[in-house]
This record gives sequence, C-alpha cells and structure tokens, in this order.
Amino acid sequence: MTANASHAAGEERLAGRITVGHRADLTVLAADPLTTPATQLADLPVLLTVLNGLPTHRADSL
Repeated sequence: MTANASHAAGEERLAGRITVGHRADLTVLAADPLTTPATQLADLPVLLTVLNGLPTHRADSL
C-alpha cells in the first residue's frame, strides 16, 4: 500500500512506507516494470515476495 492509499484507508501508522514499525509487504521483480514493455510485464520473474515482514517467496537465483 502506498503512503496515499494507507492514509485514505486510515492505516498510515501501520502501512504505506518502508520503515521500522510498518508492515512490510513488497514484491521484487527481475526488471523495472516502468521501463519494461507492456507486452512483457506478465512474464517478469518475481525474485522476492515479503508479507508482514517475512519472505514468502524467494527465487533460487537469490
């Protein structure tokens, strides 16, 4: 959740930033989705997924 979305949801004290004390939910992709052609986005490998601060998926390449 982004800072603006967490504020709108009333969760700005728990989410919206990567900082100590906030929930850490994030996904690391193998390439920058902002510079990857739209036709290739669905094929971007997921390298790491973190939910509530704990890794739930880690690619073998890490």
